Amino acid sequence: MPAHAPIEASIELDGVMAGYRQDAPILHGLSLSMNAPGLYRVAGSNGSGKSTLLELLSGFLQPWQGSVRLCGVDAASPQARRLRSVCRTTPAVYPSMTVQDHLTFAARSRRTDPKASRDRVEKYGLHDWSEQPAASLSTGNLRKLWLLMCTVADTPVVAIDEPFNGMDAQGIEALIGELNEWAGSKVIVLVSHTVPEGLSLDHSFIFRRAEMDI
Repeated sequence: MPAHAPIEASIELDGVMAGYRQDAPILHGLSLSMNAPGLYRVAGSNGSGKSTLLELLSGFLQPWQGSVRLCGVDAASPQARRLRSVCRTTPAVYPSMTVQDHLTFAARSRRTDPKASRDRVEKYGLHDWSEQPAASLSTGNLRKLWLLMCTVADTPVVAIDEPFNGMDAQGIEALIGELNEWAGSKVIVLVSHTVPEGLSLDHSFIFRRAEMDI
């Protein structure tokens, strides 16, 4: 691929079998294409493989069989890191670091401009807590911080697990606006039991324990 060739946002899973114990696969022969920008919602019962899908996209979990590719690149390869932003359900922060410290740290780790997050801090209603340590944040504000950290980079693939849980109305409104905007140029995988009003879904996938309906 030429060094400056445009990246086409896509996710492709082909015949994937994966899990956490070799004798207990969670996903069986999963084939799934998200070959155009859009908002792809994933829902289903507990244990059906939603978070497992997220871990496959993150590259942390590798399939026992089949392949997972992001924009044509193997999800487990070092090259895939620049292609994705992944936000899991449980925040991982340093209690004594401030909100602004976390966002600066996240931006530098992804080689982006820390100033770019300032408008988002205002939009999500975190400005008054910018200089407060993470340990002092409410559950909802901590979730906002975690989301902003995980999505600080401009990547063609974004995967987010249950981001609306515990978030207040301002945060939900801000996130809906960003997801709808990103869907015009990115592949967004949203694991969510609920679909807030105003969120424009392009596709929905329902996972079940023994099968998957699309």
